[in-house]
Amino acid sequence: MKKFLIICSFLAIVSESFAQAEYHTPFRWDIGMHYARPKNYGFGLGIYTEPKYLVNDNLSVGLRLEGTVLGRLKVNASSDNGGSLGWVSSLLAISDYHIGEGHFRPTVGLGAGLYRPTAASYSQGEMYPDIARGSKFGVSPRIGIDLWHFRFSADYNFIFGQRNLIDGQKIDLNQNHLTIKMGIFFGGGLRQE
Repeated sequence: MKKFLIICSFLAIVSESFAQAEYHTPFRWDIGMHYARPKNYGFGLGIYTEPKYLVNDNLSVGLRLEGTVLGRLKVNASSDNGGSLGWVSSLLAISDYHIGEGHFRPTVGLGAGLYRPTAASYSQGEMYPDIARGSKFGVSPRIGIDLWHFRFSADYNFIFGQRNLIDGQKIDLNQNHLTIKMGIFFGGGLRQE
């Protein structure tokens, strides 16, 4: 019984040291869209959602679910026209540090988790495209600005180990990409006085 009381006392003290956000509501949900600038494709577009919990007024932790479509069209004078299309879905654990306590807050953060890059390439006259896909680990450093309930950010997605096989040949899928995001968030704002 004595050990039980000591453990309960310890847990009560530790839980108080991790107090919730004092000035902001603790739960937040971001949604938005983004423009992507990949290394091996022309451009891309996508959507994202991020449920978060504010551990304190400056630190949030959560998940990011994102989908991005990447594309490039190859047109030239010869008959070798074609293109490539890629898409990347991701599920990452994220953490952001919010600087300041007002309605304008710069943020820096990092995400890490699972990416699912897929690529398809085709040439004129082919009936079926060549497809490569796989699940890969990656990280995503990010910077941004929260302004009232709007969020603007830039993330770079590093996806590791993107060599896959197409018809027995190793190819490099390199779908690392920069995303410029614009969105809104619900919750996480200043508490009403």
